[in-house]
Amino acid sequence: MTIRLGSTVINCADLERMTRFWSRALGLVPSSSEPDDDFRVLRGDHVNLSLQLARTAVTARDQMHLDLYSTDQADDVEHLVRLGAKIVRHNRDPEDDFVVMTDPEGNEFCVCAVPRQVLPSLPASRSLTPEAKC
Repeated sequence: MTIRLGSTVINCADLERMTRFWSRALGLVPSSSEPDDDFRVLRGDHVNLSLQLARTAVTARDQMHLDLYSTDQADDVEHLVRLGAKIVRHNRDPEDDFVVMTDPEGNEFCVCAVPRQVLPSLPASRSLTPEAKC
């Protein structure tokens, strides 16, 4: 089992404004600057921050969540369920495979499938492909 924190994701109403702010505030480089983006990873040497366009009003409860990167998604999800997490939904797109879960207090997080060969070859600060949009 290999699982690690990949990115903190901030849900936002204005992706461009938030990209400008967080890129400058933390010295991060956006993965894209396409005007129709609905998700961006801001990459740095020691941290990744992801921005996700919210389709509904953002509340305090769902403002941020963790993306956990897993090379064995099924086993890691099962392990997290045994610890008290609950499965909300599974996005099975081959380009974007993630399981949305809640912790014991109802906070959402995602377990994103990544290829086994990708994790060991990158330092913990690098973003992985595929980038999850959960």
